[in-house]
Amino acid sequence: QFARLHLDKKQISVGFIGYPNVGKSSIINTLKHKKCCKVAPLAGETKVWQYVSLFRRVNLIDCPGVVSNTSDSNADMMCKGVVRLEYVTNADDYIETIMEKIKPKYLTQAYKVESWENGEDFLAQVCKKSGKLLKKGEPDLNTVARMVFCDLQRGRLPYF
Repeated sequence: QFARLHLDKKQISVGFIGYPNVGKSSIINTLKHKKCCKVAPLAGETKVWQYVSLFRRVNLIDCPGVVSNTSDSNADMMCKGVVRLEYVTNADDYIETIMEKIKPKYLTQAYKVESWENGEDFLAQVCKKSGKLLKKGEPDLNTVARMVFCDLQRGRLPYF
C-alpha cells in the first residue's frame, strides 16, 4: 500500500533511528518474519547500517544506536543502556541514580536485602550475600555495582 502511494518513486527507504538497545533491529526482524538483523541485549550490536528489503520497492534501514549530545549525565546514560559496562571504570559511583529510579521493593526482591541507608551500604550488603569480597573481607563494590547495572539493562530490575 505504501509503495502504491508513491508510484513516482523507484523505491522507498525507511530508516530506524534511536538510542542504543531499544529494539530497532527487533522491529525489522518482526516485520520480515525472520531473523535478518543481529540482536543482543547489549548496546552496540549493530555496527554498520544494514539495508533489508521488505517488499520489492520498500527497503528498511537498520542503523547503529544514535546518542545526541544532550544534557544527560553519565549515570542517566548508564541507566538507559547507552554505555556498555566494559567501558565504565567505577560503576559504584552511579548506584545512587539507580536507587532513585527503582522502587526499593524490587531491589529487595532481586537481592534479598531488607533495608539500607545509602547506595554504598546497599552494595556492601549485596556483596556479603553474594560472596563478592576482596582481601581481608572488604566488599567488592565495583563488581556488585556492575552486576546491578547489568540486571537493570537486561530487564531483570523493573524501573517503572
